[in-house]
Amino acid sequence: MRKLFVVCLTLITVAAVYGSQPEVRGYRAAYGSGSAGNELYTQTDWIKFNSPEGRFSVLLPHEPKFESVAATETSGITNYRYSDIESGYGFICEYFDVPSAGDDVQSFLDTTRDGILKGAGATKVSEEKISLNSYPGRELQMSFTLKEGTEIIARTRIYLVDKRLYSITFMNVKSMDSALVADYAKKFFASFEVRGK
Repeated sequence: MRKLFVVCLTLITVAAVYGSQPEVRGYRAAYGSGSAGNELYTQTDWIKFNSPEGRFSVLLPHEPKFESVAATETSGITNYRYSDIESGYGFICEYFDVPSAGDDVQSFLDTTRDGILKGAGATKVSEEKISLNSYPGRELQMSFTLKEGTEIIARTRIYLVDKRLYSITFMNVKSMDSALVADYAKKFFASFEVRGK
């Protein structure tokens, strides 16, 4: 099972599309007369994206790009991924239908976490047990560096909903303003909802 998730959970690898631009679309710094610091103008017109097939909804700045990574003989699991990658930050929503999580759900989530970290070549910063409604999950914060040296911070939440594993991730360049990071992450994660079969 461990090898399976190392192979199929590749969500962080799309971070390479960031490039090394630290600017953030949707925000601008304004230095008014007498202003002691940056005045932030936030983008408020996010859309509610619904995935009927994925049975989830989430708020995103733009319509996400969809891709399906077909199951291989090794994994046997298809990865369904929606991504909205901006300049300096991005959002990823994925789901996988798994045959079984086994008898120990926490062990299953441990294996998933290990696969995410290994697949991303990331360092774990923090981890917390969480839930969505009654469904068990984990929140994982990690960091990694792209080939050209850009440092990335990522926060991923995974939830096991019956036999479907959801993974939602917010990533940003380390240099992004911490207030903007907190605002975007809060809005994204709080909006995520799943529907039953």
